[in-house]
Amino acid sequence: MSERQQTVLLVSDDGYLRDAAKRELQHRRPDVRISSVSSVEAALQVIEEAAPNVILLEEQVRSSDSGYEAEGMSQLDAEVKALGSYAPVIVIGRAERGPRLMAMVEAGSADYVLQAAGCITAALALLERRLIQAQSIADSAPTGSEEWSRDFAEVLRHELNNPLTGILGNAELLLAEISRQNDGRLPHGGLERVETIAALAMRMRETVRQLSHEWESRSDPVRLA
Repeated sequence: MSERQQTVLLVSDDGYLRDAAKRELQHRRPDVRISSVSSVEAALQVIEEAAPNVILLEEQVRSSDSGYEAEGMSQLDAEVKALGSYAPVIVIGRAERGPRLMAMVEAGSADYVLQAAGCITAALALLERRLIQAQSIADSAPTGSEEWSRDFAEVLRHELNNPLTGILGNAELLLAEISRQNDGRLPHGGLERVETIAALAMRMRETVRQLSHEWESRSDPVRLA
C-alpha cells in the first residue's frame, strides 16, 4: 500500500459550491488533502508545485468565448485540456458543453456532470472513483526495486495498452481517410478523431506521471523514512 497522500484540486469561482464540495469531500475522504482555488490560472500555479490526483472543475461563466472559437474550441475546452494534461478532470457544466468534451470522456481523461441540483454529490462520486483508480495504480507497483524492474513491463501493459491501441487505431483511420480524399483537408469526423487521440495521449501521460511519482516515492530514502 502506497503511503503517499492523495490530493484533490477544486476549481470554481462559485465560493458556495467550492466550500460545499470541500465539506462533503472531507466528510467522505478525511484522508485526502484538498486544495481549492477560484480560477484556472491559480489552479495551474498550484499544479506547478504539486500535481493533484484528480481535479474538479466547475464551468466558469464567461462574457465571451470568442478568443477560442477561432481555434474551434470554447474556453471550457481549452481549460479542460490544459488541466487534463496533469490529472483527470471532472467537469460540472452546462448541458450544451457536454458533447464538446465527449472525446476526453470516452478516452477516460475526463468526466462530465450536468450543472443541476445534486451535481456536487454526483461529481464527488466520480471523484472518489478516480481516487480509487489512482490508488490502484500505486498499489499495483511492486514494493522492492528488483521486483519493480521484473514486473514493470506488466504494469505498463495493463495501464497503457488500451489508450495506446486507441491512439494508433484513430491515427491509422485518420491517415487512411486523408489519403483517400487526397485533397489535403481534414476529412469528415477528422476533428473528433484528433480530439480522441489528444485525450488518450493525456490519459497515458497521467498514468506515466503517477507511476513515476510512485517510483520516486519508493526509491527516495527520505520519503521512505
